[in-house]
Amino acid sequence: MTKHLRTVKASLIMGILLISAIAAFSSPVSARDPRPKIFSFGSYIDLEFDTSALNQNLVIDQAYSISITVKYWTDIPAEFLRFAPWQIRNMIIFGSMIGPQQQIHIELLGKPDWADINLQQSDLLTNEIPFYGNITTIDTTLTISPFTEAPAVPYTIELEISTETVGRINGNTIKESITFTPSFIPSIDIVPENPTRNVGPRQPINFKITIENKGNKLAKITPNIVNVDSKWVPTINPPEKEVRPGETEVFVFSVISPYDFGWHNEIEAFEIEFKTEVFPYRPDSVPDYRSIYLRVNNYGFSIPGFEFITLIAAVIIIGYIFKKTHSKN
Repeated sequence: MTKHLRTVKASLIMGILLISAIAAFSSPVSARDPRPKIFSFGSYIDLEFDTSALNQNLVIDQAYSISITVKYWTDIPAEFLRFAPWQIRNMIIFGSMIGPQQQIHIELLGKPDWADINLQQSDLLTNEIPFYGNITTIDTTLTISPFTEAPAVPYTIELEISTETVGRINGNTIKESITFTPSFIPSIDIVPENPTRNVGPRQPINFKITIENKGNKLAKITPNIVNVDSKWVPTINPPEKEVRPGETEVFVFSVISPYDFGWHNEIEAFEIEFKTEVFPYRPDSVPDYRSIYLRVNNYGFSIPGFEFITLIAAVIIIGYIFKKTHSKN
C-alpha cells in the first residue's frame, strides 16, 4: 500500500511538474507575438444573414436592415486537461487563469460614398471562448440606405470578420459578400434652342433640343410628337438614344410650314413628349414622361393702316361696279 501511494504521489508530482513546465512556456501570447507555440487550437467563424430585403431595387433615401448572426467556435477538445486544476488549464490554453472573452471585429470593405451603410455593432464580444461541440452566437444589424446619386446597378460590399489570437487559440479571418441594387431614378434636363420661331409659308425650321441625363443609370430616351395637325409633317431625329448619366444628347425637330401658313396671323404649337426609361429594360422600373412645346408664328401681311386702305379700295371698287351697272341700264 505504501509503495502504491508513493507511486501515485510520484505520478502527481511528475504531472504537476509537466504542467508547470508547459504553463511556464505558455505565458500570454498575443496576435503580434512571433514566438512559436508547442501546440495551438483553431478558431472558426461563420455568418448567417437574411438578404431578402435586398431582393428588390432599393428605394432612394430609405433604410434597409439586414440581420446578421455571427457564429464562433473552436476545436479545443472538451476533455482537454480535465485532470488539471482549472487555473492551470486556463493558463495553458488562454495564457491567463481567468478564461477571457473573444473579440470579433467586422470591417466593411468597398463601402461607397453614395450610400449610408453601417453596422449596429462592429466589435462583438463573446461571453466566453467555447470548447469543441459548443457554438457561441452574437447578433448585429447591417443598415443600407442609398442616396440620390447612387448608380442603379448591382453593387457588392464585403464584410471581413476577424478574431484575435488568444493564448494558444489562433485567430481567424473570413469574408462574406452582400449585393444590392439602388432604384432607377429617371431624370432629364430638356433645353430647346429658340423654342419660338417666326416663319413664312413653305419654310423649313429646325429646332435643336439638348437632353442631359440627370438620372443614376444609362437611360433610353425616346421622343414622341403629340397630336400634330395633318397640314404639318414634322420629324425628330434620332428616334431614340441611350444616354449615360451626366452626359448629353442632341435631338433635332424638323418641320416645313404649309403653303397657306402666313396669309393671316397664325401660331402653331408642337408638343414633344420625352420618355425616359432604364436601359437595358427592367420590368420593375417605372419610366418618366416630360413634355416641351415649340411654337411657330406668322403675322401674315398685316401692316398698320393697311386694313383701312383695303377697306377704302373695296368701297371704291364696289361703287365703280354699281355705277357701271346703272349706266348700262
